[in-house]
Amino acid sequence: MKALHCKSRLLFSIICLLFFRAAFGQTTGRVVINEYMPWTSNGCGTTAEFIELLNMGPGPVNLGGYILTTGKYAVTIPPNTLLQPGKFFVLSGEDFIPNDCGNIDSIATGVHANLNWNTCGCTNVAIPTTGDGMMTDGGASNTPLVLFDPSLNLVDAVVRSLPAETSTSITTSTVGGTCTAKTFDLGSMSINYEQLGMSAGRGNSFARTVDGDCQWVKDPQQSANATNNRPGDAASITYTFSLIDAFACGASGGRVSIYVNANNYASIFPMQCLLAYDADNNGVFDFNDVYTKAVDSTAPTVDINGLAAGRYRITVSTANNCSVKSFDFTIVSCLAPLPVQLNYFTYVGQQNGHHLLQWKVSGIEALQKTVVQKAKNNETFSDDETVQETAGANGSKAYTAQVEGNYRFFRLKMFSRSGKEFYSPVISAGIVASAFKIWPNPSTDVLHLRLNTSEAGKIAYVVYNVSGKPVQKGETALAKGETVFSLPVSTLLPGMYQLQINGQFTGNQPICFRFVKH
Repeated sequence: MKALHCKSRLLFSIICLLFFRAAFGQTTGRVVINEYMPWTSNGCGTTAEFIELLNMGPGPVNLGGYILTTGKYAVTIPPNTLLQPGKFFVLSGEDFIPNDCGNIDSIATGVHANLNWNTCGCTNVAIPTTGDGMMTDGGASNTPLVLFDPSLNLVDAVVRSLPAETSTSITTSTVGGTCTAKTFDLGSMSINYEQLGMSAGRGNSFARTVDGDCQWVKDPQQSANATNNRPGDAASITYTFSLIDAFACGASGGRVSIYVNANNYASIFPMQCLLAYDADNNGVFDFNDVYTKAVDSTAPTVDINGLAAGRYRITVSTANNCSVKSFDFTIVSCLAPLPVQLNYFTYVGQQNGHHLLQWKVSGIEALQKTVVQKAKNNETFSDDETVQETAGANGSKAYTAQVEGNYRFFRLKMFSRSGKEFYSPVISAGIVASAFKIWPNPSTDVLHLRLNTSEAGKIAYVVYNVSGKPVQKGETALAKGETVFSLPVSTLLPGMYQLQINGQFTGNQPICFRFVKH
């Protein structure tokens, strides 16, 4: 069983229990180190160093108390620093970075830093404004960048190459008494770094090829506080999202699957997942919603089921917290699908000693399964074969079944995804009703019904509204062969109705049709 498979339903603000992973300490959004400038050009100066964070979603993140460290210096982000999904947060040694030092790519006026580590009063010690600065200069420098949450849970970690530069014991700033100081030494911690591999270049930033990607480039076109995505750039890992079952019906609920397109699954699984549920149904993912962390250890897909009706956003990433991607989707209630329509049910004959049955159904998106039932005396039916409907199927579909044994009567017991059940007419080798059709549906003035029977007879019909109250009833005679009769529906109010037919051709169970009156 996949670790992310969920067997219970989301109800109100209660989310289904998934398997938790503590490796990356984020509960509402995935924050990554998206770009950084470790070695500035001569004309920009040491204080033009910058580090860009990006929230890849699904929800907002309160960065207050987060710690960004090089192993020598540490910056504690002040309380109540909110970062919305898709937004950037730039830390630098100065308030304003000229465009040719921070963003040649898309912001001609330069970049306003969100946090200046030289004036924030939020560092463990003063960071030099000349020389190496926050990060060590030089092509072979191996300054690590590590982002922790306030509890020192790892959020992201990158380094040019290992081994990383020697670290020291750090006690973080309390930011004027508003944060709790933390003491740590990167050298004594087990940290899984993303390794960039290339040498640093003066005036070149290190940037993910596309936002959130696992692949990095040494980039002369710095893009601080803006997307790294450019025409022609491709992610190193891509995903294919599939809405397997859009309806929250039955025990399985709604289901989604994400196929991971990669060459080396061993290096990226277990995949990390963060599922957001719009609990207050306001169309916005915020701190009032429900978020669940999970992992899926089985390549190549990430699967979730048991989802109740509602709006969702799922954010997936690799084991190293990169190649981050979010998908929005909606699961709808069982009332959404069109009614199941049994177009016909016929006895074809015998083939190799088996009874051959055929039927066709419309609206199979609302159909869960069909049970073929058999009897010898038109009274006591037993189950023969169950036809499970494929999740995600829709439209119309024809079916065939073979029943072995000395049986004379057959019917279908059909189960909708809403949990309701109904029966087909009883058929046999030339005794009872063998085919039927109802049209038009939806109907405005008249509803037509066609029945094929092997002998003459009489049926009674009742029309029920959605409250189960009978609103119309009557009888009609059937001739041998095909009979078409019409029901006037012009006096019915617009809405959903059920037509129930009883008679000698229906066995012990009525035939039921659902139709819409416009």
